[in-house]
Amino acid sequence: MNNPNPNERISACVQAVEKLARQSIPPDDFLRHFLAFVMEGSQAPAGAIWTLAENGFRLVGEQNIAGTEILQNQERGQKNSKLLVEVVNNSQTIAIGPASSKAELRPAPLVVVVSPIFKEKKCAAILQLFFPETISDEAQKGLMQFAEHLAGLASLHLSGKMASPVAVNSKSFWESIDRFLLDLHNGLDTNQVATTAVNDVRQILTVDRVAIAMKWGRKTKMIAVSGQDKVNRNANLMQKLNRLVRTVYQSRKPFIYNGQLKDLAPQVEKQLADYLEESNARMLAIYPLEYQDREHKSEDKPQDKAKPPILIGAMVVELLTSHNWDTDRQAATELVSDHIATAIHNADEHEKIFLLPLWRFIGRGFRALRGKTLVKTLVVSGLILAAILALMFVQYDYRANGEGRLMPIVQRDVFASQDAEVETVFVTGGDPVKSGDLLIQLKNPELQAEFLRVQGELSEKTFLVRAQQSELELASRAGQVEDAIRLQGRIAETEIEVNSLKKETDILKDRIDKLKVYAPIDGVVATFQVEQLLRNRPVRRGEVLMEVMDPKGTWHLELEVKDKRMGHLLRAQTKFETTALPIEYVLATDPETTYTGHLEKISSRTSINQESGNVIQVYADIDERELAELRIGAEVIAKINCGKMTLGYVLFGDAIDFVRIRLWL
Repeated sequence: MNNPNPNERISACVQAVEKLARQSIPPDDFLRHFLAFVMEGSQAPAGAIWTLAENGFRLVGEQNIAGTEILQNQERGQKNSKLLVEVVNNSQTIAIGPASSKAELRPAPLVVVVSPIFKEKKCAAILQLFFPETISDEAQKGLMQFAEHLAGLASLHLSGKMASPVAVNSKSFWESIDRFLLDLHNGLDTNQVATTAVNDVRQILTVDRVAIAMKWGRKTKMIAVSGQDKVNRNANLMQKLNRLVRTVYQSRKPFIYNGQLKDLAPQVEKQLADYLEESNARMLAIYPLEYQDREHKSEDKPQDKAKPPILIGAMVVELLTSHNWDTDRQAATELVSDHIATAIHNADEHEKIFLLPLWRFIGRGFRALRGKTLVKTLVVSGLILAAILALMFVQYDYRANGEGRLMPIVQRDVFASQDAEVETVFVTGGDPVKSGDLLIQLKNPELQAEFLRVQGELSEKTFLVRAQQSELELASRAGQVEDAIRLQGRIAETEIEVNSLKKETDILKDRIDKLKVYAPIDGVVATFQVEQLLRNRPVRRGEVLMEVMDPKGTWHLELEVKDKRMGHLLRAQTKFETTALPIEYVLATDPETTYTGHLEKISSRTSINQESGNVIQVYADIDERELAELRIGAEVIAKINCGKMTLGYVLFGDAIDFVRIRLWL
């Protein structure tokens, strides 16, 4: 079997396994020889055969399994046991690669192909093969089919059915047909019916692969293949089979290939040869699926002719290990093909019903409306209708929500007059202050140095003027006219510089004086922990250092209202011909008490709040005498009355506005 041609190697492997399966040898010996043939045919780096035991699984034979570490590594061994249990429970061949949906079941970083081996329709052993992760998805599917076919031969050997796989006259055959028909006609979904058919027929006929192609107008589509949850119609194998079926089933007669390509039409021969090269099938049978309308002839029109059968598609049956397509298998195939055609036709006709999901939903609803359920449904429907009418016609106050703070109206920000560093803070948060009280002493070493430099230059220039005046007096006494004129010019020039330095000194003195920050009004320091906030901190010109507010004066509410509420506020002001809309509010410090006020002013521009988005500043007048405690900056939640609106809009206005904005309704 050491043949470099993969197709010849696989064919030789299948023949060797078939020959082995016909021999009478103990099960364990058979499985070990079987594994050796499979390993050589598939070129798998490692593999194992397991049998079911009372306490789990028993390793019967293996090759190079140590490299996978599933026997040495406890974690990998547990994963392998879970994988084997999964195969036993599902009774299907699976190939798990790194991209598989069941990749977590892999016991080792390899592609794992696992196939169950049955004895009397019960899983008796498991074939497990390991391949490198680099093999393609198409190769994985081919290996899965290869393992499944050989596992089928092993199943026949263990069940003692290698000689006669199908016995039409046996009781077990007809029992399996009864179960098959129950499963087949149990659904009205085309894909479900086809999948049930191919998997059950494969078991009944004990063949390697069964596929069903459905006719769609002039095209043909493969809808189910045994052992596959989903058909990959783009695969080369499926495309070649599709072309072959489309050519053959038009004759509406069974087509059987048992190893010879003689006496075939040229187009059929070419397409069959292409498919056999890809699939390595040794026997291929294509049976057309025809639906015969079995309506009785009308008594009024006995002359009506029977309608011709409707071509539904075709069923493909394949053997990879033998050319033997005996009469029992042919009879069984013809029997099941009629039932499959009828089931697929019924499912297809059912799916063609217009708005089928809607009719199903309505039907389930009417089925539930029986007896006491009808009364309950009517009561609930009446309540729902009443609620809808109430939402549409009942009027209720619509109030725009706003959040903000309780603040004195008289309040000033204290700014830094220039770039400097905070040297001393003379007040703390909550201290009362008078207008003109010193609040903060700033320092600017550069400014101080500049002042000292200018003062020094001023002293120097002043002394120079005096010296030049003395020289002028001496020159005048000595009659030195030219020197006197020159000195007069120098004195005038120096005096100009002195005057400039005096002005610069005054400016620097003013700037140094402004390093002292004074209270702008009478009130209290409203900034919390001002000393910790400002001490030794550099500040920029125009930066707010603290706030001073007058708590003895009038108070108001500073609120933020979302800009999407402004339309309601403006319409309410227009409707009631007043800007003073009524307001109800509660304080966070006293949420049990509701206070009243009225709208005072609305800002002319929108600002951005990081939490609420676009908001508009709104101010409201209140009677501060109603409040037991006036706390600067106390959190307030207010509701501005915008007049009557429908109850539905009051409750669900945000959702309604969202739909209107998005859909422009």
